Formats: sequence, C-alpha cells, structure tokens
Amino acid sequence: MSQYGVILEKGASDWQIFQQEKGTARISLEGRYVSAHVLPKFPMTVETDDEEPESVRVRIVREDDGSIVRDWTKAQLQGGKRWRISFPDVPAGGLYRIESCLKYEQWDCRRCTRGDMVHHIGVGDIFLIAGQSNAAGRSKAPVEDAPATAVHVLRPDGKWDMASHPLGETTDMLFADNFENHNPGHSPWIHFAKLLYRELAYPIGLVPAASGGTPLSWWASAEEGNLLDCAVKLVRQGGSGLRAVLWSQGESDTGPEACTYGKRLEEFLTRARDSFGQPDLSFLIVQTNRSLAGGGDSGQDRGFGMVRQAQLSAMERMKGVWTIPSADLPVSDGMHNASLSDMAIGERCAACALNVLYGRERIWRGPSPVKAWRQGRLVGILFRDAAHWLELHDLESGKLPIEVEDGEGFPDLVSSRAQMTAEGCVLELQFDREVGDGAKVHGAWRTYPGAAIPVDGRGLPMYSFYGLAARQAAGKPK
Repeated sequence: MSQYGVILEKGASDWQIFQQEKGTARISLEGRYVSAHVLPKFPMTVETDDEEPESVRVRIVREDDGSIVRDWTKAQLQGGKRWRISFPDVPAGGLYRIESCLKYEQWDCRRCTRGDMVHHIGVGDIFLIAGQSNAAGRSKAPVEDAPATAVHVLRPDGKWDMASHPLGETTDMLFADNFENHNPGHSPWIHFAKLLYRELAYPIGLVPAASGGTPLSWWASAEEGNLLDCAVKLVRQGGSGLRAVLWSQGESDTGPEACTYGKRLEEFLTRARDSFGQPDLSFLIVQTNRSLAGGGDSGQDRGFGMVRQAQLSAMERMKGVWTIPSADLPVSDGMHNASLSDMAIGERCAACALNVLYGRERIWRGPSPVKAWRQGRLVGILFRDAAHWLELHDLESGKLPIEVEDGEGFPDLVSSRAQMTAEGCVLELQFDREVGDGAKVHGAWRTYPGAAIPVDGRGLPMYSFYGLAARQAAGKPK
C-alpha cells in the first residue's frame, strides 16, 4: 500500500526522551502529506489532487490512559505538501504518544485520514555514559536488574529503545571511535535510572558512549582520540541535550602520566562543557575502584593513588563536579566491577544526583579527609561526612589501608582509634617510630587497597586519597 495521509519525517522517534528544562520540553516535528480519498472497500485508496486538506493536525496523549497532553493542533503548511509544527512546553512525564491526521473541511478529527504515530516517548532527563570499561559495564554475573519502560537508551546505532543490558552493545554503531571491543555486560546505569524515575516520576534517557581501555587523552584531545566528539555527535543524533555526564575512567592513566591526571581531567571537563555548549554541565565521577591486576610495586600503586586523589580533588576544585566513592566494592575479574558492585554504584550515583541535581534530601558522600597533623609517633586525621562513627573493622594494625610516608619510608602502624568530635571524626594512628618532616598520609590508595575499607555508620566507604600533608602540631587539636 502506498503511503498516504500524514508522514512524519523528522523530530521524534519511538522511545525517544526529550531533555526537559524547568519542567517542560519543546517537541518540533515536520514531514509531508499525501492527499487521499478513502473508497468504500477499505483499505483501497486513491490519491487526488483536487481535494486539498483543510489542515494537518497533531496531538500528544498519554499512553497509559489516552488522556490528552496537547490537543489536536494545526500544523503550518510549508508548500510542496510539507508541514511543520512545534509544541513549546510539553510537560515532563510520559510515556506519551504522538498522533497525526489529515483533516478535511467536512470531517472532524474522529474521521480524518490516517497519519503517522510515534510511540513510547517521554520528557525527562538524559545522561551520557562516558569513560572506559567500568562505565560500559563488563560483569557477566546474573543480577536482578530488569528493563523498565520508563528507562530508555539511545543505542550506539543512533536509535532510541527501551534500555536493557548490555547498554553499549555495538550492533550497527554509528561512530567506530567509541567502539567497545569486548561484549559489555551489566553496568550500574539502568538501576541508577530506575531509582531516579521512582523519585522524579518522569522517564530517564541513557546515552552509552564509554569504550574499554581508553586513556583520558583519547577523550580530552581531538588529536589523540575522537571519543568526545563522537559522543557529542551521538547525543545530537538523539535530538536533545543532556542533564549530566556519568564518568568512570582512570585505570588506563595509572602509569607515568598519573602525576598530571588531575590537570588533564579538569581540562577535559572544561572541553566537554564547551563541546556540548553547556557551560554548567554536571559530572558525576565514580572514583576508581580496586584492581587485582598487577600492583605490589610502588610505581603502579602511586599511579592509582594519584588518579583517585585527582578524582576527589576535582569535586573540590570545580563547580558542578561530584565524586562518588567505590573503593570498598568487589570486582568480577582483575579490575572490572562485579554486578552487585554495579548495583551499589548505581544507588550511590542516584543518591548523589537526587541531592545535588534535584535538591532532594539524600546522603551520598563518604568520609573524606580534611587535614592531618603529627606529633611524635602520633598522626591524627580529621574526616568530614563520617556519620556516627568510622568503622575500622577491628583490623590488625598492619591491615588498615591508611599509611603514613616520610623521608625514611613507611613507619609501621601500632594502633588506631577513631572518635567523634565537634569538628568531625578524628582518626588517631600510633606508629612504631617518630614521624618525620614532610610526612604525607595515603588512604585506600594502592592498586589493591585492602580487603576492608573504613566505612561510616551508614555503610558508606571512605574516599581514597593520596598525599595529604601531616603538619607538625604542638598539641593535639580539639
């Protein structure tokens, strides 16, 4: 059967999410129409040139009950049997259906000639998934994390769909630079999106662009890699803007270049904001987790420490950047987060987003060090955001993943004690010798930071940190 009636060619596709701004989104559509007179013996049709329609009409309805969101609205006819229409303030929500029809003067909209429809669209928030393999998701272990009709994905082929694992599969992908060269598996982001939907009551869109094994330079520099530019093109292919970027990357930068990671990360975040044309674009950074691959040598350990510290510092140095701790979570192989770890990351990122992006009361920050001091064999560390207490798991002194380093190396830890004060939680560490000048404190910093990471009373882990200066103190601070 030849096409006739209203044909929608641009502006919306099934499962598409439109990025809302202040509770609404603009949906602009265009296409063409073919005049037709329906004969008694349906579905035979003939095209006619002598009976022009009164108008092309378009409406938006809810899919759950058919109620009207935007009633039948006349489109602008452009000549050459083309039409265009814009709905400037479609409210956040969904799922919605777009309907169109060709209305003749003698008919009402109940008996108009057919028009194209677009199903399962929503107005909500869109998140870009970027970074390397832990952003793409590599765990293959089963976990209950079913698709939800309110969570959509712009797949790498440029088509919107209902989100399901694996998000970053590469069938017919548009931009080969972002090619994920292994079959991805489970990731944190569907669980993350479902938690947002539960709270916000409007759909969430995900745009996976992560690529395993990619160093920061492939994202930060167009000369070394084209990953950011391809991610921008993919988002534009999806037809809308972004609410925030979900960033998990760092393992590939733990070599000699780790000492410059902080500066390069901030340059990348600035470039990404410029590339998307969103100077206030938010970033949720997952701090690099543990690795079982390699380690044991001070060079690689220091690289992991520097990268994690840079990720933590970015939150302090840049507006609109937030870092989520993850050092306590198990991996499924050498360095890829397990499926259950993905679920925890999704929950922590959702709590962060609900708090910092939407102003909801959520607790998501882990304990982080504010300052350190030394006095003889004693080193003290003040932690903020340590709710109720700092649980040290009754670890033997040598297994606590917090170390002090001075000019003579690493003194052996003899005892540890945490106590709550008016300033926060103070951790006191007693060593087997006096701690010398230039001492620095490192926490959960090594490639493999240890079996147990200190957590607070909510079960949130301490942030990994590296190179915190321990100042000489005449007396123990209050």
